Amino acid sequence: MSETQYVRARHATKITGHPILKSIAFSAIAVVSFGTVFAQTFVDKIEARITTENIDPLLGPDRPEIVVNPEDGAAGRALNIVLMGSDDRSGENAAIGGVEQGKRNDTTIIMHVSADRQRVELVSIPRDTMVQIENCERSDGTSQRGWHAEFNVAFANGAANGNNADGAACTVKTIEALTNVYIDHFAVIDFVGFRDMVNAVNGVPMCIPVEYADAYSGTYLSPGPQVLNGDQAISYVRMRKGKNVTGSDLDRIDRQQEFLKNLARKVLSAEMLYRPQEVTNFIKAVADSLTVDEKLGDVNYLGGLAFSLRHLDPGNGIVMATAPVETYPADHNRVQFSRKAPAIWEALRNDQPIAPLLDQQSASPANEVGVSDSTAGGSTDAGGANGEGGSSSVDIDQHSEQAILDACPAA
Repeated sequence: MSETQYVRARHATKITGHPILKSIAFSAIAVVSFGTVFAQTFVDKIEARITTENIDPLLGPDRPEIVVNPEDGAAGRALNIVLMGSDDRSGENAAIGGVEQGKRNDTTIIMHVSADRQRVELVSIPRDTMVQIENCERSDGTSQRGWHAEFNVAFANGAANGNNADGAACTVKTIEALTNVYIDHFAVIDFVGFRDMVNAVNGVPMCIPVEYADAYSGTYLSPGPQVLNGDQAISYVRMRKGKNVTGSDLDRIDRQQEFLKNLARKVLSAEMLYRPQEVTNFIKAVADSLTVDEKLGDVNYLGGLAFSLRHLDPGNGIVMATAPVETYPADHNRVQFSRKAPAIWEALRNDQPIAPLLDQQSASPANEVGVSDSTAGGSTDAGGANGEGGSSSVDIDQHSEQAILDACPAA
């Protein structure tokens, strides 16, 4: 344990340790308190003399966006972000995934960011889950009635005229109807964007457990530790056929989640989240292939959110899950939400940890990757986790690329 420790709770901040830091903190509190009392007294005296009028109703809805401070624009509240991987086969994507009509979302993840920024929970929804698809309105004025179908039909219905945002809108509408979880933001990334994201960090280290050979996705990997480049990564996370592959969408989700976990570990180990400019560069590397809502598309807002997660332990703080499902009685090649699913949705709504609710089916093997003893302590960069010296409880070194590769079991 370092001499200085910062303990941050949901509604209060407690500083213990170094006496000089205590003095500075208490002095700051005293100044702020005195200033607040003085300001309030001054306000009370002049408040009654000011004429106030609300003109907002006269301005209409079409107004400029509020400029967002580079800091976390959603500080103090939990966020739910739907991440979608689009199976778009147009343009450069066709060279990666092959030519095929229409747009689907091969991957859908609800990412929950806790209000205290100490947890990130990612819940994957299998694309073959049978659900009620909501009616969809498109930006060009057309619409599509919903029906009972596989979950990824929602995106296809919305994006039928080629607009990813329309596909996202139908997906978000369907998710909210199914879960009663409010969705704050969405992000859609295509094959090219995913490849560029991986290449932007010079590949992602993985422990490949067995030999994979799949001509359909172009996956040829030997067992053992290795760093996957962008093209290899796309093949690996899409793979559903070939040697040592069951064809199950649930198995593919497990691979995707482990890959995303290691991507997060590498990004954090590179200390990108401690340096806002590097966060911006990472975002710009994939911006051309991203479709997001206006708020999430604000680099200051997104950079601020990312920077607010700089204390997150990627081993213990990131929890992966698959929505609880069971075999769909009418078609054993499909699934449906099980009776355990509502508890997951309720936890997301109430910003409660989902880990205690996970079972063998819904818990991801990725949750065992990079788990550390958070009480052990470890160094960060020279400035410490808070940029003012000291140390953090997150050991960045254990999440470096080499550490991940070294931890792989022998092939």
